Amino acid sequence: MTMTLFVVGTPIGNLGDLGPRARACLESVDLVIAEDTRVVGRLCHLLDIKPRAIRGYQGRQRITESEFVDVLATGDIALVSDAGMPGISDPGAAFVALALARGAKVSPIPGPSVLTAALALWPLSFTGACFYGFLPRRGQERIELLRRLMAAPTISVLLESPRRLRDTCADLAAIDGSRRTLLLGELTKLHESVHWMTLSEAHSWLTTVELKGEWAVVVDQASTAAPPQQDGERLLVALARSSLGTKEAAGIFAEVHDLGSREAYRLMLSRRTDGQESS
Repeated sequence: MTMTLFVVGTPIGNLGDLGPRARACLESVDLVIAEDTRVVGRLCHLLDIKPRAIRGYQGRQRITESEFVDVLATGDIALVSDAGMPGISDPGAAFVALALARGAKVSPIPGPSVLTAALALWPLSFTGACFYGFLPRRGQERIELLRRLMAAPTISVLLESPRRLRDTCADLAAIDGSRRTLLLGELTKLHESVHWMTLSEAHSWLTTVELKGEWAVVVDQASTAAPPQQDGERLLVALARSSLGTKEAAGIFAEVHDLGSREAYRLMLSRRTDGQESS
């Protein structure tokens, strides 16, 4: 009889974030499969949890596919990562695929996640998000991914080590330094920090601080249309200051600059709002 693979979220920093259901699961299953047995071993020791058995899916204690299938045929297994939800920016998803292929029941025990925490702290409304995890360290693949990220019509979330955060923000700022970003360091830990600024400001600020721990970076979506420059901006401001209705003024601007009516109306409305706030 095939049993259950539980996908269990573990704390990303604060031990208090481990829920009672997750704790009970780690104590009761026949096997815990961990990203690193030393990390989950320390976690269990600190929380006074005594799993029946722990195996890793990396390193010398790596569990084999046949061993996994044998255990799952007669008992329950808990899958955990070093921190957060398994399968998100770690290779644990392979066990979910294997369990599903064998017809096993797969059940999540949701818990802490850097991804959902980062999205929850994003201060603007959004309709979509793309998660990139850790970027390639160098090469053409990294360059292409950065370009795709900055051109995306959704907000983007990536993870970065303290050693590479400065370079990553510098690369992003070189593409569009005016884009808003949210830098999240040491989430749920003692020295948690949240910083809301432009990419150019982030690049400058990062040169002045000492960085520790992993960081999450959220980058605003690309504009659906490039804002008018120079003469176009002057015409936009002039029309916004005129006595014409917003819809009529936007229609004139859309015709002159070959823009969609919605985008022209949004730009016109934003300039009129700016003018009211500054007056």
